[in-house]
Amino acid sequence: MTAFPDFVDAARQCASATSPADVWASVRSAIEPLGYQHVCVLTHQADLSERITPAVLFFNAPQGFADAHDRAGHGPNNPLVQRALTRLEPLAVNEIWAAPLTDRQKRALAFISMSLNVRDGFTIPIRLDEQLDGIVMFGGLKPDTSPLARSFLHLLAHGAFKRAKDLANEPAKRRKGTLTARELECLRWTAQGKTDAEIGTILSISPRTARFHIENAKRKFGVSTRIQAVAEALRLRAIAA
Repeated sequence: MTAFPDFVDAARQCASATSPADVWASVRSAIEPLGYQHVCVLTHQADLSERITPAVLFFNAPQGFADAHDRAGHGPNNPLVQRALTRLEPLAVNEIWAAPLTDRQKRALAFISMSLNVRDGFTIPIRLDEQLDGIVMFGGLKPDTSPLARSFLHLLAHGAFKRAKDLANEPAKRRKGTLTARELECLRWTAQGKTDAEIGTILSISPRTARFHIENAKRKFGVSTRIQAVAEALRLRAIAA
């Protein structure tokens, strides 16, 4: 029997991701033991009730699935999306199938099920200040849909969506690789507890020049202390721990 995923570990993996793609890759790794093979992440768009293609942020579906979904006219009849537009809580696919559905809604669900080999899962609305910010969907053939799994996926989806959004909106100056080689060298030695004078001796530069490079790193990272600059460089994996 597979052990239930550790939420703290999953959250830590998301927090340490350095790109939106890395965030969702870590999410996929966390949910696979629960039987979930697919992750679909949509951002809220004005026409989300009509089509999903422009809203897709991440989807490990076969290439062309979203376009085929929209060309078939399933957008307005996809109850997973339509109900997420007005819901606050996660919605199980089985709850949808148990509700009264039109023929078009049944065809939309059948298209998703057969195209992705998905039988169950959860649709999780992501809301910010009560406004829909996005939708995260998890699906699988025989996934764990227990209350514990539901809570795990609910929390993970919100944390991952926020982390991915923050990374997407992060100024380029905060990305890995924007520091000069000398600034990185100074931060590496700072991480080891070296003073400006000691760094200067090691790198054959003056203490003032060492301090100058560290101050530049702080400015580029938008932080106020050298410890924060080191922490940011470590988080971005610009320097090794």
